Amino acid sequence: MHHLAWDKARLLQKLRESYEYYYDIDDGDGGSGLPLVYRAVFHVRSEGYVLVKQAKIWAAESNEYAYVFCTPHLDEETVGRCMDYALEDGLPRIVPDSEHRESYIIALFVADVIDKEAANAIRSRKYYRSFRLGLWGWAALRTAAVGLEKELIVTNKAGNSLVNFFRKLLRSEKV
Repeated sequence: MHHLAWDKARLLQKLRESYEYYYDIDDGDGGSGLPLVYRAVFHVRSEGYVLVKQAKIWAAESNEYAYVFCTPHLDEETVGRCMDYALEDGLPRIVPDSEHRESYIIALFVADVIDKEAANAIRSRKYYRSFRLGLWGWAALRTAAVGLEKELIVTNKAGNSLVNFFRKLLRSEKV
């Protein structure tokens, strides 16, 4: 049996611990039939006041809707279906209004092997939408996959920041 350089169960556990503290977690595939392990939702609200609480001058809400998928072999079709699902499930959860600033829909994949076509599908996937010309904020898709066998991390452009996030988790994983 080929020994994977990075341990899948431990990586999934670490990933979950990193989300558990601040995020609400829904376990299971949500009836999607996809290799979805859980969805993690995060809301943060910042407000600015002039001296008294009544005189609120601004408020900004940021949200993250993260979908964690896990499969031994990640192929192009699965990647496409999972990214579509994250958008279909995540977008209706966004409530754009004057206080909404940004929402990220995040599709994360943990796999032993990532097909070349699947990697390309992740790299090229884009989603960006602004609400009311940006006055009500915007939404974007970040996606990243870890291929354990080749110690590979693949992301789309918006997901670049996830590379360091995964590297940090994986660094603490080296046995």
